[in-house]
Amino acid sequence: MAAATERRGRDDGARGGATGATTPEFDAFGPWVDPVREPDDVPPLYRDHPVDLASSRLVLKVPRDILRRDATPDMDLYDHLLVLGPDRLTVLSRRTGPVARGYDVREVPYDRVAAVRTSVELLDGRLDVLPLTGEALTIRFSGSSADVVAGFVDLLRVLAWPVPTSGDPAPRDPTLRHRALGRLDRRALGEKEIGLVSAYREVADHEPGLRALAAHPRAVVVPGGGALARVAHLLRPMTVHAAIVASDGRELQVFGRRAWLARGRTPVHSESRLVLPLDRLTTATATPHPAYPDVTVVTLRAADATFDLPVPAGAAAAEILATLAR
Repeated sequence: MAAATERRGRDDGARGGATGATTPEFDAFGPWVDPVREPDDVPPLYRDHPVDLASSRLVLKVPRDILRRDATPDMDLYDHLLVLGPDRLTVLSRRTGPVARGYDVREVPYDRVAAVRTSVELLDGRLDVLPLTGEALTIRFSGSSADVVAGFVDLLRVLAWPVPTSGDPAPRDPTLRHRALGRLDRRALGEKEIGLVSAYREVADHEPGLRALAAHPRAVVVPGGGALARVAHLLRPMTVHAAIVASDGRELQVFGRRAWLARGRTPVHSESRLVLPLDRLTTATATPHPAYPDVTVVTLRAADATFDLPVPAGAAAAEILATLAR
């Protein structure tokens, strides 16, 4: 999260200058995503919203992207309140910009959740909840709270599409036709992908039914244009990044980087994970990339939600992903 690495001034969220007084919320403020268990834990900005803590499965508050030294007791210190209620996800989000103080409310019934995607690049974390219709919900958080957000995602999966823990075959398992790769060695995709493979292995260790179906390392690709474009790519090459495609027959999980295609030679430190239930996947298509002949773009669609996954042309991931739609 940028607050961990750069200074930002106070913005419109402040309700006045520092008064010298303090509050329990200000005393506890930091970059962490914290659970809300008692009414006093609810940030003051959101206390007029009827949050039923007793019936909610989990409530989290996500702090603003500011340094501790830039915060004051009279600020609204939390950007979001995430509520996993009995039948829906509710997200309260602090308004920013030249608008009156307040917050917006988004609700997504569990049976309308299409997918969940998380990514972390150093301390910059992002959570995307994609509904079957409407815009995605995007929450930024500090990477120091990645484990808390992972627990939130696991519970959302249980509520939105029940995830069995027995590892039994799914009633309709479109992945059975594909042979699993077995437990991937940490260096299976090369030294640069040890972190990515380790992230997959950590999840697979906790979800015994998860099987790796395809995996490919990163590859440098060149454009299909003229010589000038190819020369420019010598200085700043384009890379299609590594990925691991896995499934337990009920969910599809794709482990990769935040940016699937990236120019330049800057080291990549991000990790991402996309999870979606196979029974909500409606179409899957594979098409050539318009600019890079050695890249195939797999497009997954769940109602109105779409996900474009560029992979190296000829990679097993493209063939496998294209067979998973109902």
